Amino acid sequence: MSEDNLAQTDNQAQTETSSTGNQDLSTGSEASASGWKSSLSSDLASSSLLQKFDDTPEGLNQAFTSHANLEQLLGHEKVPIPKGDDDTEGWNRFSKAMGIPDKAESYGLPDPNIPETMSGITLDKQKFSEIAHAHKLTPAQAKGLWEVYNEMSLNSYNQHLEKSEQQFDETISKLRGEWGDAYDTNVELGQAVINKFASDEESSDYITEVLGRDVRGIKFLTKIGEQFAENKISDFSMKRFSLAPEEAQAEIDKMTRDLEGPYMNVSNKFTQAEHQAAIDRVNHLRASINRARG
Repeated sequence: MSEDNLAQTDNQAQTETSSTGNQDLSTGSEASASGWKSSLSSDLASSSLLQKFDDTPEGLNQAFTSHANLEQLLGHEKVPIPKGDDDTEGWNRFSKAMGIPDKAESYGLPDPNIPETMSGITLDKQKFSEIAHAHKLTPAQAKGLWEVYNEMSLNSYNQHLEKSEQQFDETISKLRGEWGDAYDTNVELGQAVINKFASDEESSDYITEVLGRDVRGIKFLTKIGEQFAENKISDFSMKRFSLAPEEAQAEIDKMTRDLEGPYMNVSNKFTQAEHQAAIDRVNHLRASINRARG
């Protein structure tokens, strides 16, 4: 074989060897990329942790992404979850980590903003704070719930006032339709009864508010007022069988001091039966006083 032929043969062999080597490297690289679990220890490769990732380049990327996310999560402050309602130490740690105050007063809730037109409504901030603390609300949660509670309470109270005013307007319309021009006079009669017998201005306002907003109440007061206006009150009488101790003693004193009365019967104007009835009355009153005073 000539030297040229030998050179050509060597070059061809080198080319085939180089080509084969490159092919082996390529195959090895592909095998390494597609079978990354084979490079791990057997116990790690077969662990349940890695079973959810495919033995592919995509699976390898997912495994690294999962690990990165876990490291990021572990970087945050960790708060152990209490084991149960009776885990006092666990709840103390949890409350401290969540910023829950040690005392209900420490929530520092703002005073309710109640308009002057709703001065009759009261919201117990202290009681609300105690409830929020008992349920382990954070300060932000307690404040937010307190604001909602305030708004709901004021809206409810406002709706109640509006409904009350509507009912009062309906009452006036009904009575005006029934009484006509006599409406104002009848209302004045009813108010006169309240003013006469109410013990003070506050009581007068209360009775007016209660009875003066209902058709039945207004008619009741007007009826009494008519009796006073027509001097018919004297026609009304009722026997009182029970008296307070002071009232009973006053009646005893009156009967025993009245020499012309049936109890004393000094002048003998009354029959024996009337005299005995008076004695029985005094004895009954004295017995009632003794029972009342024990």
